[in-house]
Amino acid sequence: MNIILLERIEKLGQIGDLVKVKSGYARNFLLPKGKAVFASKENIKIFEDKKAQLEGENIERKKEAQSLANNISFKEVTIIRAASESGQLYGSVSAKDIAQEITNLGLSVNKSQIVLNKTLKTLSFENISIKLHPEVYVKLKLNIARSNEEAKEQSKSGKAIITTEITGGDIRSERAKKDAKRFEKNNNSNKIDKLPDKVLKTDSTNSSKTLREKDQEKNNAEKEDKKE
Repeated sequence: MNIILLERIEKLGQIGDLVKVKSGYARNFLLPKGKAVFASKENIKIFEDKKAQLEGENIERKKEAQSLANNISFKEVTIIRAASESGQLYGSVSAKDIAQEITNLGLSVNKSQIVLNKTLKTLSFENISIKLHPEVYVKLKLNIARSNEEAKEQSKSGKAIITTEITGGDIRSERAKKDAKRFEKNNNSNKIDKLPDKVLKTDSTNSSKTLREKDQEKNNAEKEDKKE
């Protein structure tokens, strides 16, 4: 489907560009959001007549967004959530949660402005981007912790208190990994302790068998002597 962009769309084009996109993308997102119009002959003519006006309005919106970005009074967003010892959240943090917290701090945004391509399921201290305008982004720190005290520690150290390792879908904390190593060490120790018992048992069995064989040979020899 051919459309005319009414604003800059990342990886698609600038305002006024005539581009071809999938029908679903146009009908479900670009057109309803007012980001583009059908590239009909009538719309092309209308846009050409209003191009200068639309570009001027876009410049003003960009300036406003840039001014807003320059005057944000906070650089970090803290979200308190319950989590396990391994750092796994009892639930998750979504773009909607982040947008709500930012709005509470005084900057009104919605979830579509939060650049987040994943669901956050562990304690975290990382960069996120907020789209204030198609050409203006602001970076903030997202601090997901179990308490305000823990959030302060993460902010000071610059990383989540419990770092996680994902291996085959298993998320383990540093503490969990140490416990696993300790368990493995104890398990190996128990195997070594049990080894002599098995060896002794085997030796004992072999020894008993040898004695029986000797007794049998002795009895047989005595019987032969008596016969003679």
